[in-house]
Amino acid sequence: MSNLYIFTARLILGLTFGVLITRTFRPEWSILHGIIMGLILVGAAYLIQMVRNRKGVQKR
Repeated sequence: MSNLYIFTARLILGLTFGVLITRTFRPEWSILHGIIMGLILVGAAYLIQMVRNRKGVQKR
């Protein structure tokens, strides 16, 4: 699977879940807060992937 497809899927899912989480727990916050939360989720996914890949290289 291409990196662009993975990025697009993570971005769409991250933004969707970010908005849903924000609207569920903080309904008074604007949609912009939800988008920011989604971007944080996408960044966290890439950070976790980077840490997992780095651990695999060190074990060899």
